[in-house]
Amino acid sequence: MGTEVASSLLGPLAAFASSFTWAYGTAVYSRLSRGYSPATVNFSRSMIAFPLFLIGAFVASGSWGAGISEFAKLQPFHLTWFLVSMVSSYGLGDMFFYWSTRGLGVPGALAIASSYPVWTVLGGMITLGEVPSLRQGIGLVMVLAGVVAVILNGPQAEKQQGQSAQPSRLDSRVVGAFLALATSLCWGLNSFSIARASHGLSPFVGNSVRMAYAMVINLILARIMVRKANLRLPLPVGELRRNARVFVVEAFGGSLFFMYGLASSPLVLGTTLSSLAPVVSVPVAYVLGVEKPSWARTLGVLTVVLGLFFLVVVP
Repeated sequence: MGTEVASSLLGPLAAFASSFTWAYGTAVYSRLSRGYSPATVNFSRSMIAFPLFLIGAFVASGSWGAGISEFAKLQPFHLTWFLVSMVSSYGLGDMFFYWSTRGLGVPGALAIASSYPVWTVLGGMITLGEVPSLRQGIGLVMVLAGVVAVILNGPQAEKQQGQSAQPSRLDSRVVGAFLALATSLCWGLNSFSIARASHGLSPFVGNSVRMAYAMVINLILARIMVRKANLRLPLPVGELRRNARVFVVEAFGGSLFFMYGLASSPLVLGTTLSSLAPVVSVPVAYVLGVEKPSWARTLGVLTVVLGLFFLVVVP
């Protein structure tokens, strides 16, 4: 019985762990995106993670033959859903998010985009028949409300100099809201796609396919959206060396946790636990002394904890 309970907790724990890895990586990626295009950053993430997943697939299977057998399990069904996953995350989803921050700022854009578990759960209800119970629905709403409270009450970043010198449509709050909503839909589709395709498949194999897709997608996006004079794929060698640890922890470890967590948890639980990066970063910031305690953000964290109690504990 104890072994069964421990096994049933591995999926939710992995989904929750992916929130920590994203909280760790997002600060670095937001800094890199100020000097390089999102396509360049995401190409570099996938370029580092791809060989690690490829090697991991054969190491985890125990032999070359067993590893090839694991890859042989891939069907057009898996390849299609993994392609949808990467277009909606490393491709369009991240691009929409970066654009939405121009009109709304990072807190406002992230508050809207973080609603993506709702779309994943709705997709599960419509196509998979995974209808959450009343207490799960209450828990989901509480978690989302707490996440929004944490984001909107975060420290205010200084206004960027020169941002309004040449205003564009992307600086409009209305356009920013639509782009943030598009981000939410894309990220929800990403979670749903992984949940559909990853059952019965090694997360090393699945993520090898996803990262291969990501490199191709971001190469195409870079050539379409960035002038050839500014096209730089991947990041410079110095940047790759400085950020190699982050890429390994987030792009490799985080993707591994994310896929395993969604494949091994009820959809409503897995996708919610994987969306808590803005929340888990708060106590870390308090402990490290980089942020002063805030009643509003602390209350938001407590609301998330209570919502998770309804999702996980309450029968």
